[in-house]
Amino acid sequence: MTPLKPAVSLAVLAVSLWLLMSRRLRHDLVGVLSALVLVATGVVTPFALLQDLSSTAVIVLASAMILAGVLSESGFLDLVGDRLAMAIGNEYASALVVMLLTALLSGFVSDVALVLMFMPLIYSLASRFRKPASRYLLALSYAAIVGGRYTMIGTASNVVLESLWIQRFGRTLDIFAPTALGLEEALLGVLVAALAVPLLVKPSRGAQPKLEELGPRSYLIEADVPSGSPLLGMTVKDLREKLGVRVKRVRRIGPAIISRGGSSVLGEGMTLLLQVPKDKVPMLLSEKGLRTSLTGKPLYELLVPSGSPLVNNTINEVNMKLGEVRVVGVSTTRSVRRLSSYSLAPGDALLVEGEEEKVARAASAYGLMPIRGRPLKGLNPRLAVAAVSGLGLAVGASLAGLNMALSFLAGAAVAVALAPAALRRAYTYIEWPTIVFVGTYVAVGQALVLSGLSSYLTLLSSSPFPLFLTSLVLANLAGNVASAALLGPLAVSSPHPITSVLAVAMGASSAFLTPFSHPANLIAYSAGGYEPRDFAIAGTVMVILIGLLTALTLH
Repeated sequence: MTPLKPAVSLAVLAVSLWLLMSRRLRHDLVGVLSALVLVATGVVTPFALLQDLSSTAVIVLASAMILAGVLSESGFLDLVGDRLAMAIGNEYASALVVMLLTALLSGFVSDVALVLMFMPLIYSLASRFRKPASRYLLALSYAAIVGGRYTMIGTASNVVLESLWIQRFGRTLDIFAPTALGLEEALLGVLVAALAVPLLVKPSRGAQPKLEELGPRSYLIEADVPSGSPLLGMTVKDLREKLGVRVKRVRRIGPAIISRGGSSVLGEGMTLLLQVPKDKVPMLLSEKGLRTSLTGKPLYELLVPSGSPLVNNTINEVNMKLGEVRVVGVSTTRSVRRLSSYSLAPGDALLVEGEEEKVARAASAYGLMPIRGRPLKGLNPRLAVAAVSGLGLAVGASLAGLNMALSFLAGAAVAVALAPAALRRAYTYIEWPTIVFVGTYVAVGQALVLSGLSSYLTLLSSSPFPLFLTSLVLANLAGNVASAALLGPLAVSSPHPITSVLAVAMGASSAFLTPFSHPANLIAYSAGGYEPRDFAIAGTVMVILIGLLTALTLH
């Protein structure tokens, strides 16, 4: 081996870590440039690089992202989370349930996707208990990060370690290999995230509110009580307690308005004008006792400015003009007797149903302002069945001993085959920068071994705990994937490979100390208006507790 190779490997490692920590280049570009330099200097062969780009890690990650995307778009998790939160009246208990659900799902679903899915629920809980959302957004991010560690597919770093294990030993590491330790740490982390982190983080006062946060918290939606409805005979008060909505008016067949008092009994043919909290709108789709104009298409919120040509038009007239985009609800400070005859005023917000491109064209044509960049999701049973079936096949086949890459590829294929709508969006579900980074940056870790530099790092691999500490530091400075890619080759080559791999897995999944160490942290950082010191304080508590548990378990 030429003396140049160790020097090149060290230089690439140092420069790439500096670029990752300084955020001067996107992480996928850092991975590509690092791999190209290693290939150009002969440290890594082109064939080895191609193997990395088609490795188990890349295939499993891409397939898992497709499965998570289908599950996210189905609205199933939103419905489950909201139902659980509704059943609990205590602030801390509600937060604990949401965090626990997030952590458990994170073993199989993208942590970033979970944070995005449950953020509206956090806003709803904050509003219900009259607390700032920043009290729980950081805790939500921590719960998603800490939860993924209990399976080998729960985090990108674990998938990288699984791939390195296969390359080293020619067999897969059990998908639940880290469950015993990972689940203990996940449960401890959830308790700390839900109960302690909100007390450690000061509510944000300096964050600039977004239009979405300033937008309406509820919409007026009409619903009919059909014949045979299980709600027949129920009082208005009972309906409010069951669905979490307010009944503004009750109308029998015809124009007559009757009392909306809590003792009014629901009868066949009645039309209810409901005031529905924004996060409860998707639940109306799954309520069989009411018939609404909701059909299951994506729901978007649009603000009516003073210059819109739709001002003074009734909802019925607006629907005729918008064509395939339909107004299904309105938020206004004015009195509404009947939704179809209500005339729009500046400042009103519309809840519209339709495909994204058609909603965008309608908003542009009539001067309407989008309030939020993503739709309110209702439950799509077909997508939910497709996602659960695909995920079940992937996990089941892996447990049965089938190659993990083939298992998850088959699961993703089944999910998109059962839901043609998901097939058209499969490409967008994949976070391509992460895939490229995983496929290229592994070469840097392998270069340390191939160039002989790993012999100088025997102190790290001689005991699991130094590996844990090093991977934890790297994860918070350069990201969890970089940590696993650099230390994974050392872990699988150590005298105790399983214990060492678990140590790296736990450390790489502990990116709590900075807002830039994990995409989920970055989302919370932006939405909650936190300061870096908030992450440093709360993250230190998380790291100490998890570090102690890891040390006791791996000792």
